[in-house]
This record gives sequence, C-alpha cells and structure tokens, in this order.
Amino acid sequence: MTISVSRKYEIEGGIESLLENFDAEELFSHIEGNPDDVIDTPNETKDYTITIEYKKNPSRTIAGSYDKNGLPEDFADFAETVFDFIRFYGLGEILDPSVYGKVKRCKSEYLFCSVTFDEGYKSYYYLTDDDSIEIGDFVLVPAGKDNHEAVVEVVNIEYFSEENVPLPIEKTKRIIRKCTDEDFDPPVA
Repeated sequence: MTISVSRKYEIEGGIESLLENFDAEELFSHIEGNPDDVIDTPNETKDYTITIEYKKNPSRTIAGSYDKNGLPEDFADFAETVFDFIRFYGLGEILDPSVYGKVKRCKSEYLFCSVTFDEGYKSYYYLTDDDSIEIGDFVLVPAGKDNHEAVVEVVNIEYFSEENVPLPIEKTKRIIRKCTDEDFDPPVA
C-alpha cells in the first residue's frame, strides 16, 4: 500500500522568510548514511526524495531512507522551521476538532459563555452577542451584587434556543467586552 500526502502553501514572501536562516548551497549537503548491515523493518520502508529548485542554479535531488542516518544532518532544524512556519498559517486546521466540530449559531439562539474567576473550579454563565469570543479568551464581566468589573476566562461556549436557556435571559448578566492589554497592565500613576 502506498500513501501519498501533499499540501501546498502559497504565502507571499513566505519562502524567503522561511529559508533566510539556511545557507542554500549547504542545505542538505551532508548525509551520514546507514552502515551496510543495517536491518530494515519487515514489510515497511520509509524513503524520501527531496528536490531543491534554485532560481539561478540547477536543481538538486537527494534521496535516501527516512531515518536519522539516512536524512541530511540539518533536516531536524529544517523540519522544525517548516513545522513552525506551517503551524503559524494553520497546520492541521482540517483535522482540528475545535474547527470541524464547531456548530454555527442560529439567529434565534442565545450565546452563553461559561467563565471562571481566578482559576476557580466553578463556572458561571454570561450572555453575549459577540461571536468572535472563543474558549480561552479573557473577557470583562459585571460580578457580584455590586456588579464590579472582573476579568474572567471563557471556558465553554454554548448556544441555546429561548425555550432551552439554562438561566432566565432577564436575570443573566452580559459580558461587557473582550479584554485588552490595558486590562492586564493598568496605567502606572
């Protein structure tokens, strides 16, 4: 069985910034190689072919076994750099349950955020109309009987129809807004 995986990224100026820390002429120039008596895993081979295309020089192709001694010595640094680069632009989004598992809210539904105070274990519901709020965001809410402003973390987001709301709408407090840097670093007097 052969499996081929391919992904194409086109990011303006991306390749230049990705490769700026590597010497193009020296990239993948040294491979230690495996000894002649190396034992391969039965029924499994992992081989690679890498083609490096240059603007002004002829392309270069290297191939070998996909393991520590069969890959170029600088492959680990290159792989980490590429992985960080791709992750920045959404690696795995297609497989991320927080993306594919997200349900869109209907206009008739209420948006309830569960929040916790100061890493507390109990969560509290607050209402919002801000669909940009995500789990892990910090928001400003009215708290306590005096409704003083408090910074809390959103730990869950749920949509409810009017007949299924967990708390009466008129008694549920509303999120004031998402927090900004100023909410964490008050001005120095």
